[in-house]
Amino acid sequence: MLTFLRSEAEISLLQHLKPFCHEIDFCLIKRSALINLQAAVKSLLSEQPFMILRDLHPEMCFKVNEAVKRQPDLLYVDHLQMFQYVPHPRVCPLVLDNHNVEWRIVERFACTDVSLPVRAFASVEWRRLRAYEINACLEADLVFTVTDKDRNVLISNGVHEHKIVSLPIGVHAADIAPVQLGISDKKVTTFGTMSWPPNVDSVLYFARLIHPLVIRRMPDSKFLIIGKNPPKSIKSLSKNDGRIEVHGYAEDLRSAVQGTAAFVVPLRIGSGMRVKILDAMAMGLPVVTTSVGCEGIDLEPGKHALVADDPHEFADAVVYLLDCYKARVCLATAGRSLVEQCYSWRPILERLEQALLSIQC
Repeated sequence: MLTFLRSEAEISLLQHLKPFCHEIDFCLIKRSALINLQAAVKSLLSEQPFMILRDLHPEMCFKVNEAVKRQPDLLYVDHLQMFQYVPHPRVCPLVLDNHNVEWRIVERFACTDVSLPVRAFASVEWRRLRAYEINACLEADLVFTVTDKDRNVLISNGVHEHKIVSLPIGVHAADIAPVQLGISDKKVTTFGTMSWPPNVDSVLYFARLIHPLVIRRMPDSKFLIIGKNPPKSIKSLSKNDGRIEVHGYAEDLRSAVQGTAAFVVPLRIGSGMRVKILDAMAMGLPVVTTSVGCEGIDLEPGKHALVADDPHEFADAVVYLLDCYKARVCLATAGRSLVEQCYSWRPILERLEQALLSIQC
């Protein structure tokens, strides 16, 4: 296995994978404003997607080329950014695990109320990224998507349906004890990687347009933000409003969400599947999200989660849960049941194995 790591602190985490791999090697990947700017300039000059150029590292190229000299039976490419490391000519079948239709995320950025320069860049980037992504899918022998919707998007853009397999992401719900909901709970909580732009947008959207509407009717409620690497725009929220709490990475996420009356995922930008919703449901938290947030999850709005796209309707849903303990319990119970029945890892991995074996026959 060859992988990128964000920091040396993550090296110890590779110990968990040693029982499954003959050998593990890695490269450190750095992200910064300067690196992003350099990649953006190269993208504009070369017409290559920014997202691909940003993650191009000579060390990874060298290590991949050395590894394929061992004549592997299969190349499993995890995420679109790693496709650029596939050696040519190919020496074995190629699988692309396309967690999202990446260009759709950037396209949605171009349609939101982010800054004009970001929208302008996104409007160029998503078209370049679409061309790159479709070409990668055409070249692969097998493509995994996490939703049928993403599968259909790729098919409608010329990728042969026989080579695309839709496999949802799973959750070990049996290993997660439900959080005990309390009658007096007043926290509105969200969690996720806070350096991911769609997550940043969703948190700022909630804090600026929805949270004030909630506070107006529920002044004793608090908005709790949990996630690694929050940018300044999110950190500053707690300085401007004492009813917003910003936390970093939580070692014990279940303990961190105690006291939650509503778990919110107000995403406006995304593709693929939101695992955080499955995680929250597995923990027995009542979920409020958007139609973009629940894409790819086979849930029934009103039964498994509350779904609202208008800020006022979203605030109404949050206030409803803050005000009604019985509604919280019903929603949380149904959500956990959905995860247990439809998103268990065992049947998903069995389908994964069958698909991999089929291309080696």
